[in-house]
Amino acid sequence: MKKSILSVMVALTLSSTGVAIAAPIQNQASPTAIAATTKSGYGAGSQIKLSGAVNVRDLGGYRTKSGLKVKPNMLIRSAKLNTLTKHDQQVLTKQHHLAVDVDLRTPAEMKSAPDVKMSGVTYVADPVVSNKESQSNDKIFDKNGEQAMIDYYNYFVDSTQGRAAYKKLFHELLTVPKGKAVLWHCSAGKDRAGFGTALVLTALGVDKDTIYKDFLLSNKYRKQTNDAALAALKKKGASKTELKSNYYGLIVEKQYLDEAYKAANKHYGSMNGFLHKGLGLTSSDINKLRAKYLEK
Repeated sequence: MKKSILSVMVALTLSSTGVAIAAPIQNQASPTAIAATTKSGYGAGSQIKLSGAVNVRDLGGYRTKSGLKVKPNMLIRSAKLNTLTKHDQQVLTKQHHLAVDVDLRTPAEMKSAPDVKMSGVTYVADPVVSNKESQSNDKIFDKNGEQAMIDYYNYFVDSTQGRAAYKKLFHELLTVPKGKAVLWHCSAGKDRAGFGTALVLTALGVDKDTIYKDFLLSNKYRKQTNDAALAALKKKGASKTELKSNYYGLIVEKQYLDEAYKAANKHYGSMNGFLHKGLGLTSSDINKLRAKYLEK
């Protein structure tokens, strides 16, 4: 039952044995520890409730260290968008003013589950990981899913492709028309999208504790789906080793993001150093981002 890190993410609506699992989680409130009311009616960290996608969140409402707040309806993180309904599309484009969809998945993932084309929304293919690199994860993941996931986050920082992809994400954030939203997503909306979110929040001046809380919310919003996936694998006779590896591929842990911070600290001095030296963002870019996406 061979399963790469990325193939686990691709198949979060199907088990690795092809068994259908639960539909996206709906109607879950955000933890009160980081809830904050925004003009959009969502609390910081709460889901945008869609029928055809899960783990979709408006970052509006998060506070920065300077006391400013992320504007609502401008910055959205998500899982894959291949099963959006017409109503979902209306929610994203009309209520949240979506203008740019940045797809962080591999080319193979994009081909197997292409995003729904939304009217007025520019699609940007921006793979963080290549097909070849995805395939090379198989051997590590088969032996130790936990270690494979930790290595995966190191790759985000250390690889040329990873840095180029996140640089492109920031280009879209800087150039999207005023008042319009950018959405970035991977398959599960937890790893590539999660690290991308950590970078965006860092650039905006949000504190590290809040960044980690947002990162770990994927476990809350994917719990029903993840539990069903593991149950389906168990029913099909998966071994304890296979179940354990898949478990680590389905969740996020603090140690995953820790690894990205360690890599950034080692090579660039800090995560802010990574933004400047690794991605090439200037002080002017950072100031522009804050002026564009923050409010009192």
